[in-house]
Amino acid sequence: MFSNRRSEGVALVSVLLIVAVLLAITSRLLAGHNLVINQNANTFEQDQALQYVIGAEVMARQALFDDFINTGPESDHSNELWAQNVLPFDLDEGDYLQAQLTDLNGCFNLNSVVAGDGKVGLQQFKRMLNNLGVSDQIAEAWKDWIDDDQEVTGFGAEDNEYLSSENPHRTPNRLVTHTSELYLLQGMTQANLDLLLPHVCLLPDATSKINVNTANAFTLSALHPDISPATVEQIVSVERDFRDMSEFLSVNEDFRPVQGQLTVRSEYFQLHAQAQVGSSSITLLSLLYRDPSNGHVSIIQRDFGKLFRSNLVLETDIQES
Repeated sequence: MFSNRRSEGVALVSVLLIVAVLLAITSRLLAGHNLVINQNANTFEQDQALQYVIGAEVMARQALFDDFINTGPESDHSNELWAQNVLPFDLDEGDYLQAQLTDLNGCFNLNSVVAGDGKVGLQQFKRMLNNLGVSDQIAEAWKDWIDDDQEVTGFGAEDNEYLSSENPHRTPNRLVTHTSELYLLQGMTQANLDLLLPHVCLLPDATSKINVNTANAFTLSALHPDISPATVEQIVSVERDFRDMSEFLSVNEDFRPVQGQLTVRSEYFQLHAQAQVGSSSITLLSLLYRDPSNGHVSIIQRDFGKLFRSNLVLETDIQES
């Protein structure tokens, strides 16, 4: 009888062990199954968010083309439909898409520092830096960064200086189109970048012109030493819709020395879009070029790593009790 009880105990232990193993295997399978489901869900959300920002890019291109066809290629200004801030688009189940278009002919093109013999662009960049309270030696460093030689400009730097740094690298000696290269510049700090980046851009054309209808105050002030701050403030404080340069110059004589750098229409635009789908978020920064001859809009560059910062300002009426 004792032997039978012992056999029954061993059998019971064996059964319990089998049950425990089966439970462990089942738990493992369920965990793996849930992981696969979550991975697929995240992949689906990422793909869906990507399609939304690509869709925003398509809409931006269409809006710019429609503007060219419907309002004409003669001029561009901030009151046109493409330039208006729009509220985020509501998507399914609390998801959203937001996008904004910016006229890049309204900012100072840093690549213009090497236009022609480089002297005019360099002085203009120095004036902008001085107006921002930043050392103008950065302008010389920037000229050396993108010019096609190894001759040091003033307090600038060429390959010899950068190759002896803690993280050796060379100057590109060509036009650049991504602001990340500014971080590698000699003498550049984060504080200087924070002051500079809102007013400058990088276009693939060193001779691009500045649209007086959309240009910011720092860009206009930097163009010539005889342009007074009062004149610039008067220009940017009101809505601008100059139809041609003759109209602009007739009321802004100070700009005649630099009229060859000015225009009333734009060719380069920037789209910044963000889509939120579930727990997944995708941002897209696109550089767009609109052909002035036919209005065709092409994509020059895409960047999926730029943090989205909305420029939308909501006006609310707050009544004090």
